[in-house]
Amino acid sequence: MIKASVIVVTYNRADLLQHCLWQLLDQTTCGYEIIVVDDGSTDKTPEIIAKYQTLNTKCQIRYIQNKVQQGQAVVRNIGIREARGEIIIFVDSDVMVTHRFVEDTIQAHKKNNKLIVQGLVRHIRDVKDMGSFSLRIDGFSRALVTQNVSVRKEWLIKAGMMDERFGTTMGYEDTDLGRRLKALGLKTVYGWKKCFAYHVDGYPTLEKYKTSFEKRYQWSKNIVYFGEKHGKHFIKRGKVFFISWLFQTNRWAEKEAALKLLASSIDFPLFFVAPLLKEIMKYHYRAKGIREATNGINLR
Repeated sequence: MIKASVIVVTYNRADLLQHCLWQLLDQTTCGYEIIVVDDGSTDKTPEIIAKYQTLNTKCQIRYIQNKVQQGQAVVRNIGIREARGEIIIFVDSDVMVTHRFVEDTIQAHKKNNKLIVQGLVRHIRDVKDMGSFSLRIDGFSRALVTQNVSVRKEWLIKAGMMDERFGTTMGYEDTDLGRRLKALGLKTVYGWKKCFAYHVDGYPTLEKYKTSFEKRYQWSKNIVYFGEKHGKHFIKRGKVFFISWLFQTNRWAEKEAALKLLASSIDFPLFFVAPLLKEIMKYHYRAKGIREATNGINLR
């Protein structure tokens, strides 16, 4: 009997995926499966999967490969439909779990049939830092964060799974699902000492910053659709537009010089300079995404 299905969605993360799978295979329990849904990767992901499928006969790794990228909501729904376990555990491919992760998650769900077990995630720079202390922790959400969360499959089905109308852009599709699960009466419990994991951020580079800002831009486009569903007040465009205007980010935030300044300020003696500059630049991309997504839409 399969008690749990761990769904790992990935896209061009072969280097981190191999560590993620190693940790998911090295567990204290059996009776679970791993489903890797590959959203159109062009790297060595298939080779990594083939290698790890032969390492552990107690846990099957099932590989589903999309030829073209379809987006977070679509690929997670593919995983949900294919899952044979009673409990669905979502883990991102750049997340490393602890040795008792699956067992602790299964035990948590035995306490109550209607739970969202939200595992907290500590941020680290490198895989070798796993187990070390980190000030930055994600997962304190009132809804749901799919980088480390679990829900019984029956409730995901009843909630309608993920809304695929969010499209190929990323952001808020998990929050939207969380609100629908809450409407069904599910309660969120947080994994502080158990069911927690580590997110590998990597070391700051120009490419990392570009990727981070692109994600912020996509999230901001998605929040407009989210706001149309759940309330315009979620968009908070007044605050975003004001900060962007205050710092005149449209004049400099997208220039290569701004990224280089951000990268060089990491080692600046005043430690707050880099985080402050990064946050201001994020507001620019939030404003840009909201403007594009609200073009022609009445938000009054």
